[in-house]
Amino acid sequence: MPVTLKDIADRTGVSPSVVSTVLSGRDNGTFVSKETRERVLQVAKALNYTPVRSGRPRGSRRLRRQRVEQFIGVWSPALDPVALLSLQQALSHYAIDHGLRPGEELDYGLRLLADDDLPRLDMLGVMGIIVVGDAPLPRTAAAATLPTVIFGEIDDPPREAVMVHTNNFLAGRSVGEYLWGLGHRSVAFMAPAAKQSARVTRNRWQGIQSVWVDHGAPLEACVPAPYDTIAGEDLRHQVLTTTQMLVSPTPPQAIVCFNEDVARFTVQSLAALGMAVPADISVIVFGDAPNGCEAMSPPLTGFRAPSQQLAATAIAQLYRLHYEAGADAPRLGGSDHADLAFTGELIVRDSCRQIPTQQ
Repeated sequence: MPVTLKDIADRTGVSPSVVSTVLSGRDNGTFVSKETRERVLQVAKALNYTPVRSGRPRGSRRLRRQRVEQFIGVWSPALDPVALLSLQQALSHYAIDHGLRPGEELDYGLRLLADDDLPRLDMLGVMGIIVVGDAPLPRTAAAATLPTVIFGEIDDPPREAVMVHTNNFLAGRSVGEYLWGLGHRSVAFMAPAAKQSARVTRNRWQGIQSVWVDHGAPLEACVPAPYDTIAGEDLRHQVLTTTQMLVSPTPPQAIVCFNEDVARFTVQSLAALGMAVPADISVIVFGDAPNGCEAMSPPLTGFRAPSQQLAATAIAQLYRLHYEAGADAPRLGGSDHADLAFTGELIVRDSCRQIPTQQ
C-alpha cells in the first residue's frame, strides 16, 4: 500500500495540508516553520514516500494562488470540550457563510496549542489565536503580532485583543432572583480563591448580591465560600464548613456552585454528610453542559451560557482582526468594541426547593 500524506502527518503531528505544503516545494515559510519542514522531509524519506502525479503540475503558481490557509490556534488550559466543539462548528458555518473568491480553496481548522507552542506562535502557521477560559496567555507567549480573541472574561485584557464572554453579572442576578423567588434568604457561593477567575467570580457574586440589595436584605446573608482546588480535601472541607453554618442565625439555604465540577463534588460531599438535595439544602450551578447538570442526581438547575452565540462571535471577531491587519485584504463589518458580553438562560430542574416565607 503506498504511503499517503496522512501517514506522514500522523508520524509528524501536523495536518496533511502542512505535509502537502512542504512536499510540494511551495515557498510558504511564513506558515510552516523550518523545524517542521525538516521533520516532514525526514519522515517522508524514511517512509520512501512517492508523490502521486496528477495531470496538473504540482506547486504551480495557479495552485499557490488558489489555496488560502487560515488555521486558528486555540489555547485551552482547562480543555473545555463544549467551547472547543462550539468553536469548531462556528468555524465551519463561517467558512460556508463567507464565500471565497472564485477559484479559491480554503484550508482551515483549529489547532489545539500546547504550553510548549506558546513561545513560538509566530512560527506555527496560525492566522490568529483564541484563548479559551478565564486565564490570560502567559508572558512567554509570542503573540504580539497575531490577532487574539479571549473566549472568556479576564481582568486587564490586552488592548489589541477582543474579549467575548457571558455577562456574568446578569448571570449572577438571574440565579439570585430565582432563589429569592423560591423564598431563599441566605446563600453560600462556592467559588475559587485563585486570581485567574477573579473577574468572573466577582461579577457573579455582585449579581447575586444585587438582588439582596434591591430587597433591602442584609448582605451578611450572602456568604462567600472560597476553595483552592476542585478535587481534594480543600473543597470537601469548604462544603463541611458551609453546612456547619446551618445552625447559625442566618444559615445558608442554598449553595451556588461556580461550575459543574464544583457542583458534582459538592453534591457528593453533601450526600456523604447525610444531607439530601434539595430536601435539606438547594444547589444551583453556573453551567449546563451536555450530560452535565441534567445527568446528576438530582438533576441540577443551572445557568446555561450562550455557547453557540459566543463561539460564532469569537470566530467572526478573529477574522475581522485578521482582515484588518492585512493591507490588501477586505475588511469585515462588525463591532469595534473590545469587550462583547452576551446573556444566557437559567435551566430549571429539581435541585432547588420552595421555602415558605413569612408575610
